[in-house]
Amino acid sequence: MESITIREASPLDSKRLSDLISENAEALLKPHYSAEQWEIFIKYYSEQTMVEKINQQTVFCAETNGDIIGTIALDGNFVVGFYTRLQRVNQGIGKQLMSHLENYARARGIDTLQLAASPAGLAFYYKNGWQKVKDFTVYHYGVGFEETLMTKRLD
Repeated sequence: MESITIREASPLDSKRLSDLISENAEALLKPHYSAEQWEIFIKYYSEQTMVEKINQQTVFCAETNGDIIGTIALDGNFVVGFYTRLQRVNQGIGKQLMSHLENYARARGIDTLQLAASPAGLAFYYKNGWQKVKDFTVYHYGVGFEETLMTKRLD
């Protein structure tokens, strides 16, 4: 089994993270988005915006052989930016990233995490102990996205 390293991202990772997220979302999310939503999504995860996110959030990268194969971030107690390289979906990378982030949060005194799940991510979250709070619309750059607010208590 290959070795996967999880580390904090630096601004130098912003292009590779933007590309990974865009590639994943193009296959898994774009079919569910309008043209306007897709345009906003790409802007929201652009290279420049990723630099800002890395500077404002705690962003982690999963890496193997120098390749970034997944990412997850923590903004306060909110899990954001959770994506795996498309070719690596369903290989346990997401589970490793989430476990790493949960341990990081626990070590900082966070006892409950929240996230806004897209319909494509719901099965993963339910399988990994998350609970639905409510369906809601989140707005990015004035455009609404249907999401599910979820929470997980860290024991």
